[in-house]
Amino acid sequence: MITAFFKRKNSENTDSQECEENNENLVQSPIKKIKSIIPQPQASVKTVKKWMHDMNIDIGYKVKQNYDGTNTDIVCEMWCTVCKEYSSDRNSSLVTGSKRVKKESVQQHKKSTSHDRAFQTKVAIDITKNKKDQLPPIETAFKKLGEDELIKMDKLFRTAYYLVKKERPFSDFRDLVELQNFNDANIGQGYCNDKAVKNFVSVIADGYSEGLKELLTQADFFSIFCDGSTDRTEVEKELIMVKVLENFYPKIKYVKLEQPPTTKATGILEAINTAFESLGVPNYKQKLIGFCSDGANVMMGQRRGVISLLKEEADADYIVSVWCLAHRLELAVKDAFSNSYMNNIIECLQNVYHFYQGSAKRNKEATDIAEIIDEHFSKPTKANGTRWVEHKLRAVTKLLNSWEVILTHMSNYASGNTNKGEDRAKTQGYIKKLTQFKFIWYLYFIKDVLSEVSRVSLLFQRDDIDVSSAVTKIKSTQISLQQMIDNPGAQLQSFNNDVSGNSYKGQTLLSVVDLDVLEDQKNGILNKIIDCFQSRFEDISGGKSVFTAAQIFDHKNWPAENDLPALYHYGNLDLNYIIQHFQHVLQNICNTDSVITEWSDLKLYVARNTHFRAYHPLAVWQRVSQEDVNNNYSNIMKVIHLTSCFPLSNASCERGFSTMKRIKSDWRCRLSNSTVDMLMRIDLEGPPLNDFNPRPFVNKWWLNGQRSKRPNSVPFGNRQ
Repeated sequence: MITAFFKRKNSENTDSQECEENNENLVQSPIKKIKSIIPQPQASVKTVKKWMHDMNIDIGYKVKQNYDGTNTDIVCEMWCTVCKEYSSDRNSSLVTGSKRVKKESVQQHKKSTSHDRAFQTKVAIDITKNKKDQLPPIETAFKKLGEDELIKMDKLFRTAYYLVKKERPFSDFRDLVELQNFNDANIGQGYCNDKAVKNFVSVIADGYSEGLKELLTQADFFSIFCDGSTDRTEVEKELIMVKVLENFYPKIKYVKLEQPPTTKATGILEAINTAFESLGVPNYKQKLIGFCSDGANVMMGQRRGVISLLKEEADADYIVSVWCLAHRLELAVKDAFSNSYMNNIIECLQNVYHFYQGSAKRNKEATDIAEIIDEHFSKPTKANGTRWVEHKLRAVTKLLNSWEVILTHMSNYASGNTNKGEDRAKTQGYIKKLTQFKFIWYLYFIKDVLSEVSRVSLLFQRDDIDVSSAVTKIKSTQISLQQMIDNPGAQLQSFNNDVSGNSYKGQTLLSVVDLDVLEDQKNGILNKIIDCFQSRFEDISGGKSVFTAAQIFDHKNWPAENDLPALYHYGNLDLNYIIQHFQHVLQNICNTDSVITEWSDLKLYVARNTHFRAYHPLAVWQRVSQEDVNNNYSNIMKVIHLTSCFPLSNASCERGFSTMKRIKSDWRCRLSNSTVDMLMRIDLEGPPLNDFNPRPFVNKWWLNGQRSKRPNSVPFGNRQ
């Protein structure tokens, strides 16, 4: 029997080394030799699987190929999978692996105490894991939501988003859905009413609000913009916005539209506090570095203004208060033109505007005259408005473009016997004013001045304005105005070329004035404008302040790369001034001792990369921060990004109020403040319709709420 066994073993293939350990080391003691050569009990894979099924136990095993001609795989080693992972008894044969493949061994192991403890441990761990991984019931239901229903809800949410972006009422939602169904969009009738669309809009607005909360929570610093106005119902509203870093670039974000309890400084500050508390950022004062508003005393008052109360509550004297640059520009030009011939210009512009305003007959007559003389008639606009520079420039430009048409039409109107005598007399006075030599000369001079100032105003209205670009534009405008003293501007020069004595464009001008007298008046006004610029913008363009110090971060003003000593020392004193001013903020977010060293390295890095020269400073610092994976400039970039968040212009709030008045129009005066707030949030913060992805908001809507969702039904009914 033993001889036959050895013959069979010698004929086997040696691939399964684990099952041949019984035949190793045959040269041993006689007892061990006999034990090692006795074959161990074995079973087929099919048999082992039957044991597992009958005894409800998981068995792992190793297989070898059988060469007896039956092609049946034989199990040469087995173990209990539960005990192998969870048993504390690591010496058991069915834990380490047993080569005795017997049914009795499995039965005995299943009844053992160690196996029972291992099984209970596995059950407890599985229960804990299932609790963590188990989805809530409503989310489990969402998993069952079909793709067709999701697509349908996407269409409904996109339609709701379209309504908000187009500033249309909720009642239009049903008509839009019916139109899409008519065009085979297959949206159905579910949620096809104004109540449902308001719910959709609320979910979208909450999504943007949560994104802003996360952004402000993670931010190291930000600035606040605040401005007040009244809505269509003559109720005071305060609009709060912030300037914060997003992907290392300063962005202006809408916070909230609040109704203050009072219009005093305490009431406005309470509205600001309420706005941030409702957003979920009650500790906003700890990160606040700047506050911008118009020049009203209730806002900028040094004793009891909003900014002084804000600094007092936050115990933060380092917060910079900024009087909106755009407002200051308007006041500077307005002050310069006060008590001058400009008052006569404005009066005449208003008279011409009211002459054509509301009269279809007069506008039609002027248009017909323009076609006859091959000119274009531009309807006059009002010269008075909130934006002093833009309104005046637009009114002057339109009057000059249509001067011949207006003069011809007024002459015909004044000579028409069918018109009222009073109106004809007024028109004769307008004609006399419009043909004054001084009046025409001043129109062209004012257009030169306001065109130059308008470029500064447009820069101040941009969201990405920084201190350096603002100062550069102010100084370049001062230089341009200074040059107008010696040389006439482009518009005035064209008038001087076209006028000949008292004849201009085929018309005879009245009361020709000596040009030297007009030149003296022009120079006086220009000098006054330059002086107003210097006094109004002294805090950012002159003297010592964080604004003048922050100009060092404009890489276009740095010394050349080959002048290493000058480049090395450039801006060090100003940088120290900024660090000292914002010491309370910077000490918590960076290592101020490393800032100077990193500043020197950063200057060399940027100066040697010539492609940075064409970039806007804000874009340069964004790219440096994105590429600085080794944090070589992390500390100095904190300082640079802090100055990029300085609030300079309140134009974003003005645009916000324009949006508010379009939304809460005369036809929608009953909209509550909360509804207007969420509509403004989507209108101001939402992307264009083509870039809007409704799926995240659909998911949020489906997982929220007390009631179950029924995309294929009409839960609210068809409301007429």
